[in-house]
Amino acid sequence: MERNPDTRADASVVQLVDSLVQAAVSSRASDIHLEPNADAMRVRFRIDGVLYDQKPIEKDLASQVASRLKVLGNMNIAEKRIPQDGKFNSTINGQFVDFRVSTFPSLFGEKVVVRILDRGVHTMQLEQLGLSPEMCARFNELVQQPNGFFLATGPTGSGKTTSLYAALAKLNSPDKNIVTLEDPVEYNLDGITQGRINPDAGFTFEKGIRALLRQDPDVLMIGEIRDKQTAAVAIEAALTGHVVLSTLHTNDAPSAIMRLMDMGIEPFLINASLSGVLAQRLVRAICSGCKQEKQPTEQEQQLMKKFKLEDAKLFHGVGCQGCNKLGYKGRTGIFELLTVTAPLRSLIIKQPIFDDVYSCCLSNGMTTLAHDGADKVRRGIITIEELARTIV
Repeated sequence: MERNPDTRADASVVQLVDSLVQAAVSSRASDIHLEPNADAMRVRFRIDGVLYDQKPIEKDLASQVASRLKVLGNMNIAEKRIPQDGKFNSTINGQFVDFRVSTFPSLFGEKVVVRILDRGVHTMQLEQLGLSPEMCARFNELVQQPNGFFLATGPTGSGKTTSLYAALAKLNSPDKNIVTLEDPVEYNLDGITQGRINPDAGFTFEKGIRALLRQDPDVLMIGEIRDKQTAAVAIEAALTGHVVLSTLHTNDAPSAIMRLMDMGIEPFLINASLSGVLAQRLVRAICSGCKQEKQPTEQEQQLMKKFKLEDAKLFHGVGCQGCNKLGYKGRTGIFELLTVTAPLRSLIIKQPIFDDVYSCCLSNGMTTLAHDGADKVRRGIITIEELARTIV
């Protein structure tokens, strides 16, 4: 018996979406971008932080593809006037993968972005983040203290949460009660209680932390410090004998201190609670399967002077099957770790300007993002172009 044409069309859209998702996972993409325009639906994969065009989808199928993803995400397919969010999961190539779906109304239809969350990522160990051995040892000491407030900073997508998850994995043991408060919970961590805020219901970070303090925690991980109220209650938790880990949006580590003071946190409270700040960026790593030494171009020679790498050898990936001809495979971090020392505490109490804080941190041995990145260029881990793209 011949199938109904509409049924055949539906089946082809299901197959198209399935193949698209499978291709994205196989390509190690973190996001799928589907953008309708006048002629077709543009498809892009974000791989190692950079968007790459894929084969576009025919214009006639664009709305059906968007609807299929909304069905998977348990969203209202009839509502196309407002943004929506949903999620689903699937097993692909033996991996259990979570997907977050987001829609946004645009001129030619709904733009859809699918975030791909491989649950294996949360098993990242502290030593695998890309920290130098010295910095890794100091980071480990800071988070292993019996109490204190530790911050990871950087822009969105810089790997802050992954670093904090790695720290939690290091701290996780049967004798510790570890609780997180996130927005949203991106990965499930065995042995750790994870909670999600719900602002619409009045369940904010501030209220959540106060509730958690009644749960006898040893370690708290708070998704983000967004305002004075959240910062104040997080510091209160650190001062009452808890380890508190959180994130803050600043460009570098010293700026985190200035941001806390700008929020209205008293300098003596910062001194009493803050143990350290880790600033970071994610950079693409050179593919080890096709890495070769190269002669610097004139532009690269200028960059070598800027980053004090005049005597270094430069490497790049020429492209191979293992990296899909990109020359890059995977990402690593470049870091800046600030430890709150006695000289810095003496300075903070005076409510200093940023330049004074930055100079004090340097004199206390802080390695900057640029210096850490330059070291990875020298070691052939990243390209100098990638460092320049990341460090403005």
